[in-house]
Amino acid sequence: MTEAALREAICEIGRRLWQMGMAPANAGNISALLNGGRVLCTPTGVSKGSMRPAELVVVDLAGTVLDGGAVSSEIGLHLTCYRQRADVGAVVHVHPPAATGFACSPRPLPVEILTEAVCLLGRVPTVPAATPGTTDVSEALQPYLPQAVAFLLANHGALTLGKDVWEAYFRMEVLEHSAQVALAALQAGGLVPIPTGMMGRLQGP
Repeated sequence: MTEAALREAICEIGRRLWQMGMAPANAGNISALLNGGRVLCTPTGVSKGSMRPAELVVVDLAGTVLDGGAVSSEIGLHLTCYRQRADVGAVVHVHPPAATGFACSPRPLPVEILTEAVCLLGRVPTVPAATPGTTDVSEALQPYLPQAVAFLLANHGALTLGKDVWEAYFRMEVLEHSAQVALAALQAGGLVPIPTGMMGRLQGP
């Protein structure tokens, strides 16, 4: 994907996240790797529902701005993912209501009740609470980063990774859908996990 196409894709994804209520006000941030160790990311203080391609910012893996204005205060979280995971080409961090509800509760997200969640997300750990916009968030994430592609950030929001920006975005959609289904199941009488034999087939060898 060319840089121009990637800028358009990030803006389209931002609009979708905003329309679904996952990125209220100016919340959330999206990034994707460019060639040459550069990262294209969303600017600070801009609604994800009205971003324009020219507003996106380019930084290096140290967080130095190479092109554009002020970068999101959460850029360190994204850069930690790129530095530690060679398979990661994009990161989405937003505040989906149902998933964030689980991040604000003592109950882990019950991925084991939904086949799509098992296949597309796997285990979703909850990263301990840390002050947004500080290095504390990256430090809290690091022990969990090798284990998963989707994370709840305690008392904060959610984070998904992907080989490209669309995969990271679709994983966020599945994460929020899974949280909504879990809440509906709890209201309907309780959680029923996928049978053990089926779970083994879904997880593969």
